[in-house]
Amino acid sequence: MMTKTRFNLTLVSMATTLAFALPSLADDGGLYEKPIDPNSAFVRVIAPGSSIASVKNSSFSQLNDGVSPYVAVAPGDIAVSSSFRQASVEAAAGKFYSAVITQDGVVTVEDDMTKNPSKATLTLYNLTEKAALDLFVPKAGSDAVSDVDSGASKSVALRAPLKVDLVVRDGEKEIAKIDAVEFKRLAGVTIVVTGTGDDVTAVAVPSTIAR
Repeated sequence: MMTKTRFNLTLVSMATTLAFALPSLADDGGLYEKPIDPNSAFVRVIAPGSSIASVKNSSFSQLNDGVSPYVAVAPGDIAVSSSFRQASVEAAAGKFYSAVITQDGVVTVEDDMTKNPSKATLTLYNLTEKAALDLFVPKAGSDAVSDVDSGASKSVALRAPLKVDLVVRDGEKEIAKIDAVEFKRLAGVTIVVTGTGDDVTAVAVPSTIAR
């Protein structure tokens, strides 16, 4: 059974000043289109295979990829659930969290979002048994993120706006591809990789805040 763990990622943590979007960025798909209480925490559920999820008093259905939007909540112990199980997240003000809920258990990940107004955040979640997955950008000829362990995640800030193809690689082997992934300023895209053996799937889901 998976244990509850917090992963400290390498990007600069989201500052509470980002709770207010610049008006000029509102049409570019930013996370912060309306003023949000700067004391809020942000919590979402990632539950591949589940079409429903809830965060505190907010419920979501018909989730195609099992990823809910973030929900702005008062800091504290936040109830979360999917069709698999119920759990909770201990959330602090100004921080972003993903409750990864699977049939095996729950892992809490502290996400990082760039505060650079010209960039977007790309996060890769490796929910397979494969170690050291890479996310390759053919157009650039290099990895966006690399060496993401099984059950872990990594993030990177990319200059936006941008639209690129992405390839998930296990060593030199291409195991999944996502075409035309769009990145917008002060927004994010979450790549979730799931599956077993050679049957691997990758999906790209915009990182948004429920309104």
